[in-house]
Amino acid sequence: MAVLTAVKKYPRVTSVLGVLRKIGLEYWFKNNTAEFCDTESARSKEIGSQIHKIIQESIESSDGKISDIETQYPNEVTMALKNFFAFKKDFPNIRLKRSEVSVTSEIYGYTGTLDCLAVEKGELFLFDWKTGKCDVGTKKEKEFPPIYPEHLYQVSAYVKAYNEQFKANIKSARVLVLSKDKAAYNYFMVTENAINEMFEEVFLSALKIYNYEKKSGGK
Repeated sequence: MAVLTAVKKYPRVTSVLGVLRKIGLEYWFKNNTAEFCDTESARSKEIGSQIHKIIQESIESSDGKISDIETQYPNEVTMALKNFFAFKKDFPNIRLKRSEVSVTSEIYGYTGTLDCLAVEKGELFLFDWKTGKCDVGTKKEKEFPPIYPEHLYQVSAYVKAYNEQFKANIKSARVLVLSKDKAAYNYFMVTENAINEMFEEVFLSALKIYNYEKKSGGK
C-alpha cells in the first residue's frame, strides 16, 4: 500500500522580501493615482516576463538566436533585448549556461527560481537580470537603470539555496538591469562576503517576519 506524504509548501524568495519597506516604491505610489500605478505595475510585470522568456530561449538555443517577438510592448521589449545583447558583446568571456533553475532550501524553508547559471574564467556564478527605466525625458533621467537593494538580497538567498540543494560552492553572483527606455544597462558583482552578510542580516530576518505573519494570520 502506497504511503502518501505531505508536500511542504515553502514561501518564494520574492514573497519573503515583500515584507521589507521599499521607500522608492512607496514614494511612487504616493505621487501617482492608484489606477496609474496598477496599470504601470501590470505593464512592467508583463514586459519583465516576456524578456525573461526570450532570454531563456536565447540561452537554450544552439545558436543563441531568438524567434520573432510578438508583444504588446515592442519598444520596451526591443530596447531591453538590445541592451542584453550589448552586455553579451561587452563581456564575451561570460558564458550563460543553464536558465530558470528552481531551488529550495530545506534548512531554512524557502524556494525560488534563479534566472541563470554562468561561467567566467572557470568560475561558476549565479546570474540574475531585471528590467528597469532611466526615466528618459524627465528631470530625473538617469545614466543607468538603478539596482535596488532587494535585487541583491534576492540573489543572496538564491546562492545559499543552490549551494545547499546541489552541494555546490558558488561564491558570487551578478545582477544585470536592462533599461527599457534607453540604450543602457547596469551590471553589478555581489561578492561572497556581501552574500553572507545580506543573507544573515536581511533575508533571514525577513523570513522570520514572513513566517510570523503567516502563522498569526497577517498574510
